Amino acid sequence: MTGMERVPMGPPWSVDLIADLHAGVLPPEVAAQLRPRVEADAESAEILRALDATLEDLQALPPIPMPDHVAARIDAALAAEARPGIAPVVSLNDARRRRNRRLGFGGGGVLVAAAAAFGIVLAVSPEAQQTSNDAQPPAATSSKPADAAPPLALKREELGSAVGEVLKAQNYGPLETPDRLAGCLKGGGITSSGTPLGISPINLEGKDAVMAILPAGLGEFRLVVLDPETCGPDKPAGVLADTTIKPR
Repeated sequence: MTGMERVPMGPPWSVDLIADLHAGVLPPEVAAQLRPRVEADAESAEILRALDATLEDLQALPPIPMPDHVAARIDAALAAEARPGIAPVVSLNDARRRRNRRLGFGGGGVLVAAAAAFGIVLAVSPEAQQTSNDAQPPAATSSKPADAAPPLALKREELGSAVGEVLKAQNYGPLETPDRLAGCLKGGGITSSGTPLGISPINLEGKDAVMAILPAGLGEFRLVVLDPETCGPDKPAGVLADTTIKPR
């Protein structure tokens, strides 16, 4: 719009125009000329009073809290956005070093993938089929990395400091499955829906355990530490720690 705005002719004026005038979205020079004309018209002035009453009613409403399930979904989405991957975090120091050598690790992964692809080609080639009787069985491999560092070593008062690292992991460790986790939470009287925001093995004051981070409302996390050897649906003693924090 330019500085020479044309004031709409009336009455009558449309309800939309009167609502724009009431909301203060018209150009100032137009509103200054239009408002006295609208207020002088009985029908238009009645619309203005109705808009005033509606605004007062809305302002008098109490604050509406966000539903817990909506807050939990927001927390889960934020945690997933912050999580760079689902690789298990086994050591606080190792996790920090991993960020610095990620490119080197990626190169090793490419070499492993290339070697695997080459092995597949050999397996299906005619030459490989002809010599399959003389081939020796492959050496047994372990799913656990040979250089895996020990889990995060924490004290009870340090659980909050590990949230950032545990949020990056989805490693059930000795619990193995989500169903086992759900059973352990049930044993401690803890209700949770869906996948935890983060889960990782830790060492709590010298005891091997699993730490799970659950949504606990908008901006809050519930930290639960479980003893994989003793937790279960009817074993509340398997919950070693249960606290709620609000990270700053």
